[in-house]
Amino acid sequence: MATITTRTLLFLYCSTQALGLSQEAANLARGRIFEAVSSPSGKLTISPELVIPDPSDPTAILLQTNAINTLSGRIRTAKANAAWITGGVSAISTFAGEQEAARGGFPGPVPLIFCGNTNNDDIAALAEAGASGVTVPVCGGTELTSLEDLSGEWTSICQTCVDAGIQPIPEVTLAGALAENLGEDDVESLVEQLSTAAGMDPVAVLLTMNPLASDNEDDEDDDSRDEPVPLPSIPKKLGKKIPILGSVRVTAGQNRLTTESQRLKQAGFTGVVLRSDCVPGFRLNPDLDVVGLFWAAVIGELKSTRSKSFEFNSRNNMEKSMGAEWAKYQTNVIESGALGDPNDSYSVVDDSVGEYKGFA
Repeated sequence: MATITTRTLLFLYCSTQALGLSQEAANLARGRIFEAVSSPSGKLTISPELVIPDPSDPTAILLQTNAINTLSGRIRTAKANAAWITGGVSAISTFAGEQEAARGGFPGPVPLIFCGNTNNDDIAALAEAGASGVTVPVCGGTELTSLEDLSGEWTSICQTCVDAGIQPIPEVTLAGALAENLGEDDVESLVEQLSTAAGMDPVAVLLTMNPLASDNEDDEDDDSRDEPVPLPSIPKKLGKKIPILGSVRVTAGQNRLTTESQRLKQAGFTGVVLRSDCVPGFRLNPDLDVVGLFWAAVIGELKSTRSKSFEFNSRNNMEKSMGAEWAKYQTNVIESGALGDPNDSYSVVDDSVGEYKGFA
């Protein structure tokens, strides 16, 4: 009969404790992400993607640290719902540290979601750096042309994330033709397949829609590439249980971001992730100060124009004739009797003495 040594018992105890702490951290991360990207009121949640390049020398590292802190503060002050970051572990740690320092203040910290290339070996480091979630490209990010193409090869990283104390967020890339034909029942089926494959309900699902394939892809003058991407129909009851987020990848300008965001809202999406494609210019090596100012302006504009999604009729009183309105007002006052009977006549002068008589 095997004897259980004190060392074995200690190892089992420590393992159990570590597992419990990881599960507690994962639950905390889940709560923060869900609270940030869900929308009980029905308003569209707005989160930007930030590309932070790796610095090449010690001086650049020091300068970038200050730039990341400034960027983090601007994203929080703009009241973004979450920050989706592509960058190194050092950048994640700096950004998360600045956000955590704001805990207890207003506006409070936003959850950080890593959306760059990763594998199982990177997850623990990202969790330690302060990330709350990691995007997991379904099927390696391959464009899906059919729901039957959904495979489970991506699912191993999901459990690794939970074990490390952070949340996996599946990202599904849909071909334009597939997105165009996905109804509410199809989207429910898609999310159910994701949940079954991962062994858990995801805290959120990110859908990235590609444009419809063009028959004239070699024609540089083909305008079909500028057409809005097709969108699936998202059932409202699903979005309340699992937030369904959509990627926005149009370049800023000419009100395109507002228009595209409202299209997603009308299709039933819970929120939008404004991808780095929206930033004008060369986005792979950006000036973080410019990027921060850009996103602060964009997020502020989108949040201030949400009321534009509500359609109502209003009457503009300034279009009325002021002369006609004044005449109507005088008629109403006279007819109300406030000035007495218009048929009665009063003399304000005493004819006998030539003095002022006044009103009787």
